[in-house]
Amino acid sequence: MDPVSATLADLIGRYPCAYSNRTQALHQALIVLGNGMVWRHGLLVDRAGDPRDCRDIHQRSRLTAAETKLYAAAGITPSTEQITGACPAEPVRARAAELAHEPGPLDREPYPPSLQIPLFLMPADADPHWQHAAREIAAVVAPLWQQPSVAVLATENEYTAHQRTAALERIAALLT
Repeated sequence: MDPVSATLADLIGRYPCAYSNRTQALHQALIVLGNGMVWRHGLLVDRAGDPRDCRDIHQRSRLTAAETKLYAAAGITPSTEQITGACPAEPVRARAAELAHEPGPLDREPYPPSLQIPLFLMPADADPHWQHAAREIAAVVAPLWQQPSVAVLATENEYTAHQRTAALERIAALLT
């Protein structure tokens, strides 16, 4: 398996409730600032090698018996996942290697542009698979950065406007 697909399969396998396709995992790996990924020897790798996955989060946030009763008293029926602490996307976990190759919808607003995102910190000697992946995700986020949604515009400030301009210049260079 190529290094990009291996990294994305790991992300999808560890967090299937957050990333269910190649595009979403690429966004997390290359676009999200502070994602724990760093460039080493031309590869994007997990800085800390954290073995935890979303099951830990779901277990920590499951409802207690007392909370379940309070929900019931309010006429709210919690989901089975809220009660058991199970991941709602558990079936996706087993398909992580397959899904790491399947582009799909981003399904969220792209992370705001910043010159410090891994995409723009990619070393000149980056593995060719990562170079291709960079162009792949750039083609997804560039139009969304160029034409931000109303929700993004409503929360924009001078910093993000400046960052978007600088990032668009960099992404245009990457795509040419």
